[in-house]
Amino acid sequence: MEISLFNAVVLDAGVWLLCLIALLAFARLSITHPATTYLAFHAVLISARAIAILGGAITLFSGLATSAVTHSEISRAVIVADLGLVAMTGAWILAAQRPTKPTSHPRVLQLGIIQAVSAMTIPIGCIAMMLWSRLPGWTPQEIRGQWATSNWFVIAQTWAGLSLLALIYWYGFKPVLTISMGIYLAFVVYQGAFRFRLLVPLILLVQIYLDRRSRRWPKLSSATLLIACGLVFFPLKEIGHQLQSGQTVQNVWRNARQEMAAALRGDHPDERILDEFASTLTLADRHGKLFWGRTYSGLLTVFIPRQWWPEKPGLADFEKEISTQARPMAEDGMVVTMLGEFYLNFSYLGVVILSFAVAYVTGRWFQAAYQRGYFTLSHFMYLLVACNLIQIFRDGLISLFVFTIVNMMPLAVIALIHLVYRSPRRALHRYPILKTPRVRQQADEQTVA
Repeated sequence: MEISLFNAVVLDAGVWLLCLIALLAFARLSITHPATTYLAFHAVLISARAIAILGGAITLFSGLATSAVTHSEISRAVIVADLGLVAMTGAWILAAQRPTKPTSHPRVLQLGIIQAVSAMTIPIGCIAMMLWSRLPGWTPQEIRGQWATSNWFVIAQTWAGLSLLALIYWYGFKPVLTISMGIYLAFVVYQGAFRFRLLVPLILLVQIYLDRRSRRWPKLSSATLLIACGLVFFPLKEIGHQLQSGQTVQNVWRNARQEMAAALRGDHPDERILDEFASTLTLADRHGKLFWGRTYSGLLTVFIPRQWWPEKPGLADFEKEISTQARPMAEDGMVVTMLGEFYLNFSYLGVVILSFAVAYVTGRWFQAAYQRGYFTLSHFMYLLVACNLIQIFRDGLISLFVFTIVNMMPLAVIALIHLVYRSPRRALHRYPILKTPRVRQQADEQTVA
């Protein structure tokens, strides 16, 4: 039975509000809780987009009348998204209600490992930036041959900034680290591409700042700044390109305002995630068979450069199978979303079960990370994942590996070395050398008492 888009929007608003109330009451929400990220993701890219379409915004593939995503497809996608939201809400509440067993000797971070990795990756990152990045008055080296399309040269350019994040995690916002990080973020803006390389570090910086001060939520001024940064994300790609072409600040600002206005209306191309999700559901049905987890097969070979193995499986090969000439999702580089990925593999049952599983695991990890303390490996690794959750919800579970291991490699290497090498127990009393913020769970219980 089909449901009208209006009814779907009304139902979605009610479901989202009830889930928010339940999570606030029973899940100890904070800015770093995975539910907070997903609620924001759903509100902006599902609910607000559905309202915009109801108000007349054009849908994906509207350039081809026979291929345009229909209102009925949007309605179905909204309902499926609500199904996933309800399952995740239940899992997060369950995770919060179950007690976390205290660990007598949690694995703690070691400054020596952080310094050693940073000492190697910061110089490499700076060299990569100087050789292959776009900088004012600087001509980057041209990469020729079969390596011209490799992402490894781009990834290496981020290593300096990511290593600075590790140092800020340990030392805090020291002036030299903060200024260096600001320079790196300005460099990312100027590149005009890969905007997540700005978004994800900013999210992690906010999480570190609040955790070091034992705050669950940012102040109003900080929240306003975060929202402003979120709006700037939409024109960020064009801002970089315009700066590279030498356009005036007035022109850059005028174009940025136009894109931000489109984002506020819910009519920006980057806000068509709901449309892409709806198209994924339809194409999956037309494909006629489930993938049964095969969408994750590309993870087995992701570290091998394609220049060494041209025929290696791609991370999005499954999109090529479901795409059609009328709806070329793979060719246009569109996303299926995490819920779309679940549906492709296991249909509606997968949406419910896997959504519940992802939420429960992240919810339990959140509880453990904050019980064990800021300077523990568990907390460090949790924030490494938490800052990437927006990309995981958008692009699918496969991004959990791509964004946390590949795109944040220096931080992942620090975590891996800690997992492999454990310091002698007699040395544990030296760490952490800084004051650990209070455990949120304990702080909540003290407040109630």
